[in-house]
Amino acid sequence: MKFNQKFSLIVALLIVIGLLAGCATPAATATTSPSEIQTAAPTEAPASSAIVVTDALGRTVEFTELPQRIILLGKGTTLLANSAFLFPEAQERIISYELRLQMKDRNFIQTIFTSTADMTLLEKDAGAEQIAPLNPDLVIMKTYMAEKLGKSIEELGVKVVYLDLETPEKFYQDIRTLGQIFGNNERAEEIVQLYQGNETRISDALSGLTDEEKPSVLMLQYSNKDDAITFSIAPVAWLQTMLVQNAGGDPVWKDATTDGGWTVVSLEQIAAWNPDLIFVVDYSGKAVDVVAQLKADPSWQALTAVKDEKIYAVPVDFLSWDQADSRWGMGELWLASKMHPDRFPSFDTLQELTSFYQTYYGLDESVITEKIMPLVSGDL
Repeated sequence: MKFNQKFSLIVALLIVIGLLAGCATPAATATTSPSEIQTAAPTEAPASSAIVVTDALGRTVEFTELPQRIILLGKGTTLLANSAFLFPEAQERIISYELRLQMKDRNFIQTIFTSTADMTLLEKDAGAEQIAPLNPDLVIMKTYMAEKLGKSIEELGVKVVYLDLETPEKFYQDIRTLGQIFGNNERAEEIVQLYQGNETRISDALSGLTDEEKPSVLMLQYSNKDDAITFSIAPVAWLQTMLVQNAGGDPVWKDATTDGGWTVVSLEQIAAWNPDLIFVVDYSGKAVDVVAQLKADPSWQALTAVKDEKIYAVPVDFLSWDQADSRWGMGELWLASKMHPDRFPSFDTLQELTSFYQTYYGLDESVITEKIMPLVSGDL
C-alpha cells in the first residue's frame, strides 16, 4: 500500500514539471559559428616543442627556441656564410662571422646583403675570448674545426653545430639542418630541389654516355705561395672529384693517394696522366692568367690538353666555382658543358649565372649586372 502511494506521488511530480516546462519561453536558436565559440583559457601554457638538430658529426643539439644570435666561425666560414644566406632569416639572425676572404675585397655577404654592412666581423682565427662578449646562442663551424676550436666554444656554454658541405649529399643534409636552425624547413626543401634539379638536368643531358665517351680529366689547383709555384690535386672523396665525375668526366687522379688535403703533384706526373682536358683552379682569382702562361710554356705544350686547346680556367666571381660553396651546382654545369659541348649546345655561362643568382638568392637582375658580373672571369 505504501509503495502505491509513493509511486502516485512521483507520477504527479513528473506531470507538474512537464506542465511548467511547456509554459516556459522557447530557447533561442543558436546562431554562433564554430569559429566564434569562446573556450576557456587553459590553466597552463602548452609546453613548446624542443628543436632537435643532428649535425654533420652526428651530434644531437637541442634548442628550446630558435637561435637568434648566430656566429659563423673558423676555417671555411665563407663557405658556411654563402650557404646560410640562401635563407632570408640569415640577414637577421647571423650577428657576426669570421672574415676569411679568398680574394681581397670580395665579400659576397656585405656586397649583396647591404643590411649586414655595419656588422662587426671577427678577425681570422678568432677564439673564445672574442666570441664571449657577443653573447651568441649558437656557433656554426665546419666539421674539421671540432677539435681545434669547437670544444673551447662549448666550454663557454654556447651550443655548436657542425656542417660539412663537402659532397652533394652532405650539402643537402646540411641545408636541411640550416632549415631547422632558421625555422624554415620549407625553404630548405626548396633549396635542395633546386640543386637536385640542376643535377637531373646534367644527368639527363648525359644520358646514354658510355665510359669510352668520357674524357680523361685533370683538375689542378695553382698556387704561388711564397713565390713557389705548385699544382695540387684534391682528395678523391672531395667535391672537386665528384663534380668531374657527375659532369661526365674520368678524373685521372682518382687512384692517387692523398693525405686528406690538396696534394702537390709534379709536372712529370701530370705528363704521365696526359689527360684529354685540364681545368685550372686559382683561389686568388687569376686562373685565366695561369692558363695563358701554361699555354705559352714549352713544357706544357707537349700535353694533349694544351695542344688541343682544352685547358680551361675554372670561373670565379666572389669564389671559384669548384668548392663546397653554394656555387658548386654552377661549377658542375659549366664542367659538363666543357666536357660535352655537343650535349649542351645552347649553354651560355653568363645567362646561367644570372639565373642562378635570381633563383637561388632572389636577386634583381640589376644587382647581378652591377655588383657580380664585373667580377666574373674564367673560360666562360
